[in-house]
Amino acid sequence: MIRATTGGVLRGYRSNLMNSFITLNNARKTMLTQRNFNSYAEDPAAASKSFQLRRARMATQSQYNICDDTYRKYQQGVSALQSVNQMIATENGSELATLKDAALRVLNDPSGDARAALSKTLSQISDTIIQSMNTKYGDNFVFAGADGQNVPFEIVDNKLYYRGIPVDAQVPKVTLDAGNNNAQYTVDAAGNIDPNGQYYIQADSVSAIDAAEFDAMDPADQPQVLRDASGAAVKVDADGNIDPNGAFYLNTTNLKTVSQEDYETCQKDLAKLEYLADEKYFVDIGLGFKENIKGELIEASGFNAALNGLTYLGYGVDEDGDPKNIYSIVQKLSDIAARAQDRPWTEADYNEFYELTGKLEDHSSEFNTQFINTDASTTKLKNNLELLEESFYTLQEQYSELEDVDMADAITSFIWAQYCYNAALKVGNSILSESLIDYLN
Repeated sequence: MIRATTGGVLRGYRSNLMNSFITLNNARKTMLTQRNFNSYAEDPAAASKSFQLRRARMATQSQYNICDDTYRKYQQGVSALQSVNQMIATENGSELATLKDAALRVLNDPSGDARAALSKTLSQISDTIIQSMNTKYGDNFVFAGADGQNVPFEIVDNKLYYRGIPVDAQVPKVTLDAGNNNAQYTVDAAGNIDPNGQYYIQADSVSAIDAAEFDAMDPADQPQVLRDASGAAVKVDADGNIDPNGAFYLNTTNLKTVSQEDYETCQKDLAKLEYLADEKYFVDIGLGFKENIKGELIEASGFNAALNGLTYLGYGVDEDGDPKNIYSIVQKLSDIAARAQDRPWTEADYNEFYELTGKLEDHSSEFNTQFINTDASTTKLKNNLELLEESFYTLQEQYSELEDVDMADAITSFIWAQYCYNAALKVGNSILSESLIDYLN
């Protein structure tokens, strides 16, 4: 038989009352936070899964923000390219609104009456094109490749520069030494072979002359040819490269040289342009963004956010020595039109203008191709944004199912806990007897 003492009853009551208070407090916390658990210990399995879902959601949110920013940048770029495309080739209601229209009008003006105005029109349109290619998105230049802080294109003395490098950079063709692994041989300022010379001979300034014919000439009639330190004529091949077994001499009557320093500078400039034209800046838009075993980014897992102006306008020169960028071609057309103003065409001027017009047509087509590719990339970014948004909401729904409580159940539990606690307080009044102290109070 167990005897119920007053002390035991009070201890049991206080314990049960505290349990009711804790239950009430937990029910109140659940109702206020609207969460199934507030610590890892309450539900380790659900908390672990919820953490993974939240981490995935944060990554998706970051990818969405990056993709959205890149998409806005591409939108700005496409808008600029569209205006440039209209200025180059698209018929838009004005006779002189495009480069092609103006160039064709110059060709079809035999007397030269309108060439002065057309020359200015060509120059103005080309300047406007460069302004459009310097468009900005926020504080960054859109077509500056991976360097959005510095202006991509600059015009100095009617010459176009991309990030400080002349876009018409070319490595001069120089004569070579066929017997020395095709190395460039050095000459002095006068064009005589000199191992310690600081110059190269420009290949386009010389021509090969048959050695037998040269030797048969009267010395007074012989043209200047390349000679060695002893004064003997140097034999070359048909291309003008030094060859001890060659059957030609190098005619240097109109010799032009280029210093080694300038030659190396041209090499560096062209190498820089090639690098900048292929410059890339990859961002994570949710395509995986992984590296291979060498630690190199797998390009297919990222998105190249760099837009290089050289890709659209071109750079360098062709085999004829003509520029391969739209701006410089137009400037050359403008110069020819200005030179031939107020007089009929000469055959040389007309042929040069005609050939450049054809090259402008080719580069315009290349520009249009790149424009279409950029527009397609913009569509890809837009579609990816929609996928990321859908993924974001799916993840949010998943962890909400784990963490969020049913408010109806939570409120019911809270009311029931409050009722139990109040009942416990009332029970206490009946089991706690009044003491002398109560009377004294």
